[in-house]
Amino acid sequence: MGYTAKEVSFVAKDGYTLHGAIFSKIEDVRDTSRVLIIGSAFGVPYQYYKHIAGFFAENGILVLVYDYRGISHSQDGNMPTKKILMQHWGQLDLEAAIKFVKTRYNPKTLSYLGHSAGGQILGLAPSSNAFDNVILAASGVGSWHLWPGHKKYMLATVWYLIFPIVIACQFGDYFKSKLLGPIAVPKNAVKQWLKWARSSDYLFTKKHALDISGYEKINAEILGITITDDWYAPKEARDGLLKHYRSAKKKNIDISPQSIGLKSIGHFGLFKKKKEIREGIWQPMINFLND
Repeated sequence: MGYTAKEVSFVAKDGYTLHGAIFSKIEDVRDTSRVLIIGSAFGVPYQYYKHIAGFFAENGILVLVYDYRGISHSQDGNMPTKKILMQHWGQLDLEAAIKFVKTRYNPKTLSYLGHSAGGQILGLAPSSNAFDNVILAASGVGSWHLWPGHKKYMLATVWYLIFPIVIACQFGDYFKSKLLGPIAVPKNAVKQWLKWARSSDYLFTKKHALDISGYEKINAEILGITITDDWYAPKEARDGLLKHYRSAKKKNIDISPQSIGLKSIGHFGLFKKKKEIREGIWQPMINFLND
């Protein structure tokens, strides 16, 4: 293993302490010229990304992975769980991560990898225009009407029927479902996510009254990666998200499991430690960051 991982913590502007880890190349531990922040999917702890973080580190890129407020290592803080919303993960937590790496490392190149929700909340961080290049992996808006064919009606059933029933059956401030991820998440963050998903243009819909001006200010190179057997984020949803990054230079790649010698990948499989994943998905990411 040619990299090291060290736990770190940093504080958002509202005083909430966030926890994560820094991955860096062992023989090049002082080289902080290239830094990448990984933005997690909904309900996914930062440890899930340890393999790809190590891969990037071995290729000379220092990586920060972290948990959003209310999640895993960042579960407890000065904001009550019932007040945590999904928007805070972008407005406060990602913003804190950007400022943390800029202050500590002052990188020449700052990159971002957003998985699923991590790609959706990017522009909510006021400093998101600091990124030089961005990878949006298996990420797209959650508006059900963008899903192709009969799948749109299946997703609408999830948003309007299944999730409300499951939420109503779970008591307390946390919600857990394998449809979201492996760990419990703040219930009101899930409820806000559902409101966005039922809207015509997801979080960008005017009635949600969010400051979305940051999306237009991002002028980074963006690579949108879609996995063709990913039910959660089809290319139509990806394109629905990318259209809001109006100032960015964008390119997309669609990767099928068969094209890299696998039977399936799905929404979460692109970060598993497999030779086919490393060569067929991670390597193109590194190539993009190195261009």
